[in-house]
Amino acid sequence: MDLIEEGHALEQVGLSDRAKDRVSKLSGGLKRRLNLAVGLTHTPDLLLLDEPTVGIDPQARLRILDVVQGQARAGRAVLYTSHYLEEAEQICDRLAIIDNGKIVALDTPSALRERCQVDGKPASLEDVFMQLTGRSLEDADEGEGDDAGKED
Repeated sequence: MDLIEEGHALEQVGLSDRAKDRVSKLSGGLKRRLNLAVGLTHTPDLLLLDEPTVGIDPQARLRILDVVQGQARAGRAVLYTSHYLEEAEQICDRLAIIDNGKIVALDTPSALRERCQVDGKPASLEDVFMQLTGRSLEDADEGEGDDAGKED
């Protein structure tokens, strides 16, 4: 694959007009978009994104999701982590639900929803998470980092 020119990566994430700006002067949302542009610069076969839409405005979020989907359509593998299940359902072909560092389910979002029905209807992904882990998303988020600093 050919390399993407730096300006094209900035254009994809909507930052062409900010190319000369200092990174330290950019808002958090603009920095998130810049991180994505940096990741795209060398046209990787695999794009790793760890919660790229956390803490950004809705327009920037939609822009990032559009770029991610465009990369997948272009044939790139994208590994996308998120606590936002609606995002995952929107952009993922396959979804892994991970609890305490272990994959508890791996399938298409629709297959997971079908497998964990509620009242005979496909479950929401939040319901799927609760059925598979016995915890709500809020409980899982509160427990995040509890093991930080502990030795095995």
